[in-house]
Amino acid sequence: MITLSIIASLLASILIFFIVVFLLVKDWRDQIHRYYAYFTTAAFGILFTMLLTYAIPDMIDLTLVNKITQLSTVLCFSGLFALSLVFPKSEKKFPFIYIVIILIPSYVIGGIAVFTDWNITRAYFKEGLLQRDFQPFYTVYAAITFSYIILAVGNFIRKYFTTPVEIYRLQMRYVFVASSIAIFISGITSIILPRFFNYSDVYVFGPSISAFFAISSLFYSIVSHNMMDITTAAHKTAMYGFISAAIFLPIFGIISIYDAQTLFIGNYISKLPPYMIIISIVFMFLLFSSYLQPVIDGAFKRKQYEFEQILDNFIRESAGIRDFKSIVQRSVDVLVDSLYLKSSFFLMFNNDNRKYELFYARGGEMQVDPLERNAMLIRWFVRNQEVLNLDKVYIDDKNFGDIRDEVVSFFTLNNVKMVLPIYHRRMVLGLLCLGDKDSLAGFKPDEIEKLQHFQSESNIQISNALTYEEAKREQFVSRTIDLSADILSKAIPESLPNMLGIKFGAFLVPKYGEGVDYFDFLRPGSQGVGVVATDVSGIGVNSALYSVVLRSAFQSSIHEAPSSYSVLQRLNSVLYNYSQGKGGFITGYYYYFDLKSMRLIYSNAGFPPMELFRIEKNDFDSLDTEGIPLGYDPSANYGMGRTYLLRGDIGVLYSKALVNSKNQKGEIFPLTELRTIVRDNRTSRPTEIAQVINDRFKAFMGISSPESDIVVIVFKTV
Repeated sequence: MITLSIIASLLASILIFFIVVFLLVKDWRDQIHRYYAYFTTAAFGILFTMLLTYAIPDMIDLTLVNKITQLSTVLCFSGLFALSLVFPKSEKKFPFIYIVIILIPSYVIGGIAVFTDWNITRAYFKEGLLQRDFQPFYTVYAAITFSYIILAVGNFIRKYFTTPVEIYRLQMRYVFVASSIAIFISGITSIILPRFFNYSDVYVFGPSISAFFAISSLFYSIVSHNMMDITTAAHKTAMYGFISAAIFLPIFGIISIYDAQTLFIGNYISKLPPYMIIISIVFMFLLFSSYLQPVIDGAFKRKQYEFEQILDNFIRESAGIRDFKSIVQRSVDVLVDSLYLKSSFFLMFNNDNRKYELFYARGGEMQVDPLERNAMLIRWFVRNQEVLNLDKVYIDDKNFGDIRDEVVSFFTLNNVKMVLPIYHRRMVLGLLCLGDKDSLAGFKPDEIEKLQHFQSESNIQISNALTYEEAKREQFVSRTIDLSADILSKAIPESLPNMLGIKFGAFLVPKYGEGVDYFDFLRPGSQGVGVVATDVSGIGVNSALYSVVLRSAFQSSIHEAPSSYSVLQRLNSVLYNYSQGKGGFITGYYYYFDLKSMRLIYSNAGFPPMELFRIEKNDFDSLDTEGIPLGYDPSANYGMGRTYLLRGDIGVLYSKALVNSKNQKGEIFPLTELRTIVRDNRTSRPTEIAQVINDRFKAFMGISSPESDIVVIVFKTV
């Protein structure tokens, strides 16, 4: 029994000493780290004095060593209570003065135990068993010490039920509560049983085993700040348990030979001083740890190696795939199958509405609300190109202190535990979101490391596939634009009308090399002029043919030119017959200006209203008849408006894309800017006004392209 007690206390002492040193080096400023270091240092005092007690049973100061054990015990259990007060971590630190008040009784009772004979008067071994002569005050000591344990366990349980943060609840459920119970048991074996039942056979085993399991679990949870679910805790403790078992056998052999004193080698070893035996045991422990630990650790990580192999195979296979959608779907499927996830989905940026929307999902029906482009989560990923798990959101006050509520809301509403960002051309293209595992276990550190590698490689594959698709699309656009260029050259007027009483200015900004929007002029005689502007959706030959159809129908409307309603009705009928009511989205605006009467007649078919600057009141009117787009309904009524103009009035027709296109900052060219340009240049010629509008718009857009072709026509009465 003495041999086993030495081994148990030795291994636990080495473990605790390593933990204390590592913890203080890692971050001594953290409040939880400091109190945990205090707690583990006191635990080291317990186990190391127990080691000395059993390793050198005939020492002169055996009674003093046991008194120090009592001091360390009360300090350890009071330290656990202090630790329960500062965990979980909060923005406001627990006041130090309160901790001092709480710890004062432990120092008082510990001082009495060491410097007086009120607890025990003598400690000694009799027939291989540790004996102590207890005094009545030991009962008071035991009651106070045990009270600290009860308070610590009770406080951890209370916080478990009152803490809303799930990561902290899981840590307390599987680690802190379990560790507290283990220490509770050690208090029974080292305090209650010796005092009231005079049973000291398990005096060392209780604290040693409790320290080994409880402190290693606490260390993993506090230092690593990872989810301490039961699977992770069992994995870690079992792994190190096997390592300890493998090291235990040769150490047990050394001590057995030392105790036997029968064999020749045993008789020789028994003559060595006890400290030499301790040194040899420590050397054996370190030697076997260095060579056996990697082997045992590898056996426990076999499943993680399999996960790594699955990810590596996926990355190699994806290198030959050029379909962006297939890679995204395979990424989600591989992670769901290899990690046994309940759900996973991919949010993709939609350039049309500038939101992140559900692109692909596994795990049943999902309703994921779109994520705004400027959402806090997206802005965080713009700054930090790394995977993000829910644990980090809770514990990282520096990065998430101000935005935690919004980010946590996204995670909790969508049952997300980890997000892998995907980037393309320096922007967040999408978010690969991972849900719960089937076992409800958290993501282990090794898995997170592998997922970081997967995110990096998958990002490259997805970005390359998207670049390939964009290149194919650009080639298609280029070919269709080349094919339609000759058609379009016949559909756009070569020059603007030059008439007395009205002057024109115009420009076309194509989305690609050539535009497909159509505008034209009618000259039924010297008395007036008709102007049409259209917005044809799409690109390529088909859209270009719509422009040709429009030109043919418009030029044949010369006799109906003064009637804007009749002209639009003819265009609508022709387009409907051409497309059988299934054509593209085509809007148009037609107006006729009577030079003699200075009257403007207009009709609108889904085009933006004309902006008319009236020189007399130095302000704008919007001219509209609110008709539907062309080619859908052959009986549509487009209405007809009339107004009189004065010399100096300026009218502007513009495609919707002029005020809808967004630049790199996500800003649109405002209608107020268009009006300001016209007002400031009201004395200029319409060609000059059109040029200023064109220059201002291009400067505003920068390197961004308009969402579609833009036509702008300016007239001025003179």
